[in-house]
Amino acid sequence: MAIIATPARSVFETSPEKLRPFLHSLAGRVSGGANWMVRKKTVCDLLLGLDAFFALPAEERRALMGAGEDASSQDGTGPEDFRNVLPLYVGAILEGLKEEAVTGPEQAAIYMLSIHPEHQMAAEEWMLADPRNGKAVRRMMRSDRRYRQLMERMADHWRKARAGQGSSETASSPR
Repeated sequence: MAIIATPARSVFETSPEKLRPFLHSLAGRVSGGANWMVRKKTVCDLLLGLDAFFALPAEERRALMGAGEDASSQDGTGPEDFRNVLPLYVGAILEGLKEEAVTGPEQAAIYMLSIHPEHQMAAEEWMLADPRNGKAVRRMMRSDRRYRQLMERMADHWRKARAGQGSSETASSPR
């Protein structure tokens, strides 16, 4: 068991007011899962669905949202922009769960994707506490198709983040 520290900066406090209900709804949908096997599947499905939505041409996205021509805030957004905010969405979902400890491989795998270093550190601490824990996470990462797809999308974000920071590595980058 690894204790999850409360994030220093809440996604809910720093996100735009219009986005907060959506973030709360994501957390609510995930919290309905009976255990972390179900929650992991729900997180992956939600985020992969959102990624597919953002991959649509801007006109189709606006039509699906029922927005008119004046919805210029959606112009210029696409898969690359969405992949940059995936860690934020994961962080919001996990904040909404208000969990106190990491206790299993599925949970640790999702916590590693969060924008919050506190979430990432709890996942790492759990994996390092016992060699079997880290091995279970790696096995799950290899065998779970949804998680692998999400990781491929997240890798784009982390590569860009590292390239922007030069060669220095930070505590917030996954290992």
